[in-house]
Amino acid sequence: MRTVRKAGTGVAVLGSLVLLMSAAVPALASSGPSARLPLSAGVRSASLANATNTGFGGWIFGPKTATSVTSEFKIPTLKCTSTAAGIAPLSAMVTGTSSSQKDSAAGVLLECVSGAPAAAATVTVDNTPANSTHALHVGDLMKATVTTSATKTTATIADLTAGHTFTFTKSGKGAAALEELVIDDSLVSSTGKQLPVANFGKISFSSGAVSGKPLGSVTPNQAINMQTAKKVLQILTGALTGTKKNAFLTTWKHS
Repeated sequence: MRTVRKAGTGVAVLGSLVLLMSAAVPALASSGPSARLPLSAGVRSASLANATNTGFGGWIFGPKTATSVTSEFKIPTLKCTSTAAGIAPLSAMVTGTSSSQKDSAAGVLLECVSGAPAAAATVTVDNTPANSTHALHVGDLMKATVTTSATKTTATIADLTAGHTFTFTKSGKGAAALEELVIDDSLVSSTGKQLPVANFGKISFSSGAVSGKPLGSVTPNQAINMQTAKKVLQILTGALTGTKKNAFLTTWKHS
């Protein structure tokens, strides 16, 4: 699973972005079309997953009877250089059949644009993205949830921070779950070129659950580190922690 954006538009990621600042600022204009989440590129069932992946870092889960996946995280401070880079913390579900998979996700797209951080709250349902124009702020606590049933799949990203609260949600046709993910996803240009991983420092995922059950009680499961094809570690994924084993830490290691 990788998040795609149009390259060369001068503005990053999904349609409308806002700078990450202590106060809200207007959305940046974008000359390019909206980005999207493609079909589960590189994602395999949890029971077969390797301990590393070139597209994302985080935890994946494999119960095919799951009805939801959710997590909370705070928007990190990006350390940007002039090089375009990005990352997308999110909750996601792969639904459908093995021969016809669909991605649904909720999260925040973070990118370094001309040396400055930018962000957009986003949801994707059945491979179709939608992007919020709400302002985002470093340190905001976000809740990302995807639910599915035989008749309806819904993705919701919500800002839980006092004074900044909003909820952005979209729904589509339902389908059975194949896989659930709480991950830092990579960004890939429309030409297929994967962007470097933005230096996000650390992201602490909390209140993670699949079908309402804490992540640590959900099986099969697998922690995934993100690394390059040349085995350079990019994102280190920590163990499930907390009294409910529903939290974990991801740490940036290399772009």
